[in-house]
Amino acid sequence: MNERAKTILDFWFIQTSQEEKFGNNKTFDKKIRDNFLDDYQKAIKNEYDYWHDNAAECLALIILLDQFSRNLFRNNPEAFAMDNKARLVANHAIDKGYCEKLTNDQLIFIFLPFMHSEELKDQIYCGKLIDTYLKNHKSYKEAKKFSKLHHDIINEFGRFPYRNKVLGRKNTTKEKEYLKSTHYDFFNI
Repeated sequence: MNERAKTILDFWFIQTSQEEKFGNNKTFDKKIRDNFLDDYQKAIKNEYDYWHDNAAECLALIILLDQFSRNLFRNNPEAFAMDNKARLVANHAIDKGYCEKLTNDQLIFIFLPFMHSEELKDQIYCGKLIDTYLKNHKSYKEAKKFSKLHHDIINEFGRFPYRNKVLGRKNTTKEKEYLKSTHYDFFNI
């Protein structure tokens, strides 16, 4: 395996807690910036596209594009700039059968680019992937819960209202009411 891909995977799956992965922590964001900004910049310039040919390296590329981007560019539109590419890489991983080669804990990160999408078809696909691959895994109920939450937001609004401010979009009246009433802060999704 490529050394940089291994470093990314070790950091994400061995050295990082769930709270850090899904939290909002400036210290953790800085750690990602200090250690992985160069990798992210290479990935967006297609310099890591050869990672598509290996399941673990492909997963590392998805983590760079879909997860680290949110830490590197929190509260900035660039946090979402590589979402389409992350979905393309995730589709490639699924098409190549990489889901059969990765652990269940790793698989959710293949599926998250679809959960982060503002397209309803991607939300539906994410739910199906979770049902197919994680049905018997300990994280199934939690993954299914968050998949449904994301799906329901897109189904209702056609976008994630928490992204509106960062992306310079105006909230509709319905979105304003939703943002006042919800306890989920999904600005990162």
